Amino acid sequence: MCLAIACGSCTHNDGDIGPLFGTWVLDEMSVDGTVQELGPDHTFMQFQGAIALTKLIDDRHSLLAYCIGSWERDNNAIFIDYTHRDDNTAAGEGQYSAPWWLLLTSNAINRLDIISLDSKHMHLQHTTTDGATVDYKFRKTF
Repeated sequence: MCLAIACGSCTHNDGDIGPLFGTWVLDEMSVDGTVQELGPDHTFMQFQGAIALTKLIDDRHSLLAYCIGSWERDNNAIFIDYTHRDDNTAAGEGQYSAPWWLLLTSNAINRLDIISLDSKHMHLQHTTTDGATVDYKFRKTF
């Protein structure tokens, strides 16, 4: 019985999503080539199933903000949808808003190009609605 429980557990809800699965911490962000000061707060992005959860955590481990979106990968691009709503929250607002500190757009589907991705590092690039190029360098934590 113990063997069945240990071997039958699910580690990837809704199947294997490849190297994106897990928790990533933002190590560096640049806008048009200029590295941005990240300050004492930490950004974590988590992928599981079709959900992308982005959290802003302070240095005392307090949750400052979180944003929920759905995502799809198409070859070398990730599309994160921040247009969701519920009975109490309008589309793209509240927990369904985009992480503004990453310069992503709420109530929109944001394209992030995959520059590089392996089991430990992820480099994404996004073009804002103003035409700025934002680079994100993440490191996998779990």
